This record gives sequence, structure tokens and C-alpha cells, in this order.
Amino acid sequence: MDAADRRIAILDRLNNTTVPLPAAGLGEALGVSRQIIVGDVALLRASGHSIHATNRGYLLARPATRPRRPLLVQHTREQIPLELSTVLDAGGAVIDVSVEHRLYGQITADLIIRDRNDLQAFLARLSDSSSLAELTNGWHTHTIEAESEEDLDEIARRLDRLGLLRTQG
Repeated sequence: MDAADRRIAILDRLNNTTVPLPAAGLGEALGVSRQIIVGDVALLRASGHSIHATNRGYLLARPATRPRRPLLVQHTREQIPLELSTVLDAGGAVIDVSVEHRLYGQITADLIIRDRNDLQAFLARLSDSSSLAELTNGWHTHTIEAESEEDLDEIARRLDRLGLLRTQG
């Protein structure tokens, strides 16, 4: 398979899934190295394809079909499981995290935490890493997604009751 056909195959695989596909798995399936896939994805992005790179793999960006809202929060590292569980328990999903860094400006990372399995995988990786919020004394913004605006209101209320929600301005 030549490079152009391989990139089409990558897009086809991304188009037919809603779960992140790791570069190593794509490489194995297509008979090339992980690094070749990373390069192919970079070229696909450069040509206009919106591909999210999560810490679990690649996802094709799709238009949001559910309401989303940014929520500004602040908490300690130890409160991360509580924060994320609260969002999930209220029917939400954590799409990304952003921090405002003094030197680099806004830094955003895709999280795509939609269920308990996603949460456990994230927390397992967190155990030997640091979070973006640790750069900003715990201050960060999450894009939260839910079935309705009312659900987003409830998520905000729950985070506020826990003392994690902050107001902008």
C-alpha cells in the first residue's frame, strides 16, 4: 500500500469509530510503524482533516450533537477523581482541559472522558504524570458536554457545592 492509500485507510478507520485509535494499533493494522502513522496523521491534519490526538489515540473530530459549556474550576491534584466523577455522575462528559499559561498562552488537551472506563484509564495515567492544572495552581477550564442545558446546569451546581467551580471575570 502506498502512502496516499494508507492515509485514506487511516481516515476510513477514524471515520468508522467513536473510540480513540492508537498510532501503534493503526500501524500494526496497516503494516507500518507507529512513527509512520504519526507522520501520516500530521500530513492529514495539514491538509485540513480535523483529527484529535488524545492520550489514548486519534479521533476524527465531529460536530457536537449535544450541548457543551466551558466550566472554570480550581482544585488540588487529589480532587481530580472527585471532579471528574461528579461530571460523569450528573450525566456529563469531559471533552477537554485548558489552562492559561503565563508564557505560552492557552494550552488545551483533548480528554474525551465519557464513562467510568475512560475515567479509570485517565486516572491510571495520571498516577505517574502531572496534570496541566498543576501549571496554574489548580485553575483550569473543562469543556463539558451533556444531553441538555439543564444537565449542564446541574453539573455546574454539583461542582459549585463541592467548592470546585469558579466564576469567570
